[in-house]
Amino acid sequence: MIKKILPLLFVLAFVSVISAQVTFTDVAPSLGVNNNGAAQGCIFIDVNNDGFLDIYVLNNNTTNKLYINNGGSTFTESASSWGLASSFPGRGTSFADYNNDGYPDIVVGNWQTAIVLYKNLGTSFIDDAAASGVALMSWGGSTSWLDFNKDGKVDFAFGNDGVPYHYNYFFKNLDLTHFTNIAYPSGLTDSLSTLTISSADYDNDGDLDIFFGSQTTMPAVGTGVLYRNNGDGSFTDVSVASGLITFSYSWGAAWGDYNNDGYMDLALANYNFCSQVYRNNGNGTFTEVTDSLGISDCSSAYSCGWADIDNDGDLDLYFARGLNSPDKLYRNDGTIFSNIATTAGTADTRHSSCVTWGDYNNDGFLDLYLNNNGYENRLYKNNRETNYKWFILKLQGTNTNRSAIGSRVIVKTGDVTQIREVEGGSGGKGMNSLPVEFGLKQAAVIDSVIVKWQSGLVQKFANIPVNQNLTLIEGGTIGINGIGEILPDNFSLSQNYPNPFNPSTTIRFEIPKSAFVSIIVYDLLGREVKRLVNENKNAGTYEVNFDGSNLTSGVYFYKMTAGDFSETKKLMLVK
Repeated sequence: MIKKILPLLFVLAFVSVISAQVTFTDVAPSLGVNNNGAAQGCIFIDVNNDGFLDIYVLNNNTTNKLYINNGGSTFTESASSWGLASSFPGRGTSFADYNNDGYPDIVVGNWQTAIVLYKNLGTSFIDDAAASGVALMSWGGSTSWLDFNKDGKVDFAFGNDGVPYHYNYFFKNLDLTHFTNIAYPSGLTDSLSTLTISSADYDNDGDLDIFFGSQTTMPAVGTGVLYRNNGDGSFTDVSVASGLITFSYSWGAAWGDYNNDGYMDLALANYNFCSQVYRNNGNGTFTEVTDSLGISDCSSAYSCGWADIDNDGDLDLYFARGLNSPDKLYRNDGTIFSNIATTAGTADTRHSSCVTWGDYNNDGFLDLYLNNNGYENRLYKNNRETNYKWFILKLQGTNTNRSAIGSRVIVKTGDVTQIREVEGGSGGKGMNSLPVEFGLKQAAVIDSVIVKWQSGLVQKFANIPVNQNLTLIEGGTIGINGIGEILPDNFSLSQNYPNPFNPSTTIRFEIPKSAFVSIIVYDLLGREVKRLVNENKNAGTYEVNFDGSNLTSGVYFYKMTAGDFSETKKLMLVK
């Protein structure tokens, strides 16, 4: 018998592995987006608001490229017609709608050349840097957009590299047309050789904090600085107090909640030593967990990015590495990460310099654009082999900044809760797409979506169909039948009303997630009188009617069971 069981177990395990396989195909040559230049920064950005992600590639001393997405099937290079064909020595780029006019604008950091701020006019861009007050000399280009004071106007931090070291900038958005550098007054006073900037609300207090990664070593502090947003327009260096101390040269930094505990963790792509992952402990401190997660990346890395590549409900991690060192794609299996780059087809051995994640063909699975410095770039199309469910939401602020950067989305399916923040720059010299993407595995319905806007508004939606790519305007609705109610926090069974009753009464109950619900009425002897509910229910608040017309007066009981929840209450029929 044992001999028969073992082969069966092996077959089941093999089938499980095959069904969960993840692969990518490089479609850059066939789609004409395989720019062969000294590529540095890259972004997925919908420049014309047609619902499809375009690609902007920042080259170093060669002409930049803008690839317009033609419905997810082809691209057209259009940098010249859009006014983006600069040949300055570009080093980094990111985007946000800084003037809240509905079009995403682009900032570019150049080497020993002034910052460029491209204002989007809808069909073309113009350089607004001088008029807006940000045309300061640049020695790098890593940027991160954030509305640090939550006034509805998005600001941005700018990192300078080089020797001698140059101070970083922090541009406050004054009136949607002008910026001023407040790095010193805000407390961002370091002069690190900054290579990466990434923002997230690491302490869950509602405002965005900033991490600066560099190749400048400061005694006892290391090479990176974590600035906590004090909520009063200033920042405090909490690197030592938080335990987020690294002595590696971090070229890339990316925030993401890899363990779904509700706190943002940090990945670092390091140039001179092993790359790192820091787990957020939820109390203001971090613990380095790289080795315990099974992650080993000890060659030069230049960029990194979190993404749920298989839509199984947890974040996976990509490291872009140097020449002749294969890139690594670490799949999150819940407790440990495994490098699947070779089998997935992403073990690139060129000089990878920037990664950006986005769903360019709107099929619900995340794709990867990869810059290769001096070699052809790649567009890795996700072959969507898991067939797991998904949900993508694009936020549009009204009182919050138009790009909704800094807003948080919480998605609950069964016992799994995931968070995403709308990012303003990530991974190093680039930025991921603005919509937030969630893998839902085999969930039949999304129990709830909670949106925490930077303005302070919180919106809750229930029972949302899966496989949806939607837009939510702040204060509005997502526009699907059956959603919009405020979700309960816990299972509960209310006392029937009226009570006593004759001949009918109403019983209300609440469930915070999808579950099989049973509500049964019993008499004093424990005999079943009537089964009121006996089916799967989506998250929400419900009422059920009990008619006692055919029963005699007396005391009865009703019992609700849902998952691990069970509660019994008494009701009285008086005729």
